[in-house]
Amino acid sequence: MTKRSTPVRRYDTRTNMPEKQVKPKLTQTQMELEARDKRRLETFIDGVFAIAMTLLGPEFFVRLVQHSNQALIASLVGIVRKFIGYFLASTLLSLLLNNNWRQFQNIAYADSVLYGSNVLFLSFVVLAPFATTVWTGYPDTTAGVLFFDCVMFITGLTLYANWSYVKRRPYLLKKGITARTRRVIAYRNASLPIASALAIVLSFFSPRAATLHTCSSL
Repeated sequence: MTKRSTPVRRYDTRTNMPEKQVKPKLTQTQMELEARDKRRLETFIDGVFAIAMTLLGPEFFVRLVQHSNQALIASLVGIVRKFIGYFLASTLLSLLLNNNWRQFQNIAYADSVLYGSNVLFLSFVVLAPFATTVWTGYPDTTAGVLFFDCVMFITGLTLYANWSYVKRRPYLLKKGITARTRRVIAYRNASLPIASALAIVLSFFSPRAATLHTCSSL
């Protein structure tokens, strides 16, 4: 008959007592990453962008006019600026969503700081429809153009800060991310705050020039 092998017990040389098997403790960072899943954050971001896009629709309403072609055409012509603002805001939100999506394609985990910074980013994303309405309603005023460009500057800056934070913490990134990919995402995120900063400066001298610069940047 074969004898069963008894497990070898290790003893502490100082106390001559059996050593206790202590499991390695998780660090605070590891516990944070295991508790949070980036998919919930991505779902929340998509939902907020969907709401922001929906907020563009209530700007349009049909005024009560005489039942004639001329009156209806005149009413539609009166809201041309709203149509322009609608398409500009849609383009802007699409660009922001695309840049944010590119980030999360290369992110594996999301910690509490990344959650908070993205909530700050989204708070300015929701302001985009209102800022666009002010801009298109008062395109010849410094205050109207400046308000829109300031909102866009802060929105783009928070998006750039999100990626800068993740870049400095490799444990949040997916494995195999190349340096070129990191640079490309950083350059894309930096384009909006740089363009908005130039428009802010131009708005003090010529609101029309600032408006043209912003349209060309989009």
